[in-house]
Amino acid sequence: MKSSAGPLHILNLTRWYPNRTDSMPGLFVQRHAEAAALYARIALVYAHGVGAKDAVSLYQLEYEEKADVRTVRIYYRLPRRHIPFISSGVRLWRFLRAIVKGIERVKQPGEKFDVIHVHVLTRLGVIALGNKWLHGTPYVITEHWTRYLDSRKDFTGFLRKYLTKVVVRNAAVMTTVSEDLTRAMKNFRLLHPDYRVIYNVADDPFFETAAKTVRKEAPAQIEFIHVSCFTDAHKNISGLLRVIKKLSETRNDFHFSLVGDGEDLDKMKKYAIQLGIPKKMLTFTGLLEGKMLAQAMAGADALVIFSNYENMPVVINESFVLGIPVFSTDVGGISEMVNENNGRLVPKGDETTLLKLLTDFLDKKIKFQKEEIRNRARERFSRESVGKTLNEIYKTAIKK
Repeated sequence: MKSSAGPLHILNLTRWYPNRTDSMPGLFVQRHAEAAALYARIALVYAHGVGAKDAVSLYQLEYEEKADVRTVRIYYRLPRRHIPFISSGVRLWRFLRAIVKGIERVKQPGEKFDVIHVHVLTRLGVIALGNKWLHGTPYVITEHWTRYLDSRKDFTGFLRKYLTKVVVRNAAVMTTVSEDLTRAMKNFRLLHPDYRVIYNVADDPFFETAAKTVRKEAPAQIEFIHVSCFTDAHKNISGLLRVIKKLSETRNDFHFSLVGDGEDLDKMKKYAIQLGIPKKMLTFTGLLEGKMLAQAMAGADALVIFSNYENMPVVINESFVLGIPVFSTDVGGISEMVNENNGRLVPKGDETTLLKLLTDFLDKKIKFQKEEIRNRARERFSRESVGKTLNEIYKTAIKK
């Protein structure tokens, strides 16, 4: 039962979250928390391991209150040396201690959390399960990880699989961000009677920019945009560059902006030079966030994704909020979002089909109703819409 009158008190435990070393991981978790905070009291704890040479002390806690989310980030020192079995045990112990310290810091005097919301399995799910057994606090799970997908083959190990099954089975509600991820988890016998899909939130700057954007009906040059973390094995940026090169050999009425930062950015810049892509047709913008990203995307005519695997990229939601169609590979749960009314899908790695698709778009053989795309997205991806959905899930959890 609920601990007190008024809004529910929710504790979020997340494996991924923006942090001082990287502002990108877990942005979707942050937006879920901020959406839920419109209707509930939200606290969040995130633990991040850092190398011994980078840590000043064994544990460092950072507290902030932003968008009505009380957040504690705990940075804990990883073992200085690698000793088989011992190092992994020390790492796990420090992680668990970090989470406990984070909960102690974020919890207000006399506060009792009504529900624990776990983002990304498995170890945080074990913590939530233990709390349920000891204190009776229900928990819900939102899984974002692509490791269950057929293309990844990363969900391995007897103990991990067993613990994950137990954690999922004991959750009040199990949510994922796509039907495809739900299917993949069920294939591993991660069974639960109440699986639900919850959309990623498009950030406020995209809605604000969409309301202000007035686009020309017939631009002289078509603008394509790609937004990613620049990991080539994942995003297949090299394949996209080869398509851009082939397109540039037959026409010059387009421009590509590649937005983002990551481990393969410099490698992809060098590859573009090696391919001989004209500079006037390709720009690497670096990392753009918030209003700057929204404005850059609002100036595009289409978003292009050529990934080898995905779950449900939030950049698709953001593109739709701006009324921008999406051309993507048919991987993960993307086909649940992209259809003939708001974009097109191509087979994974099929550079020939993508080239033809972009050519047809440039030749105006493919057209979209941007206002229709924008209106539909506003109904599905706003903070208000997702926040209401999360609040209903929390209410369901305390009734079970």
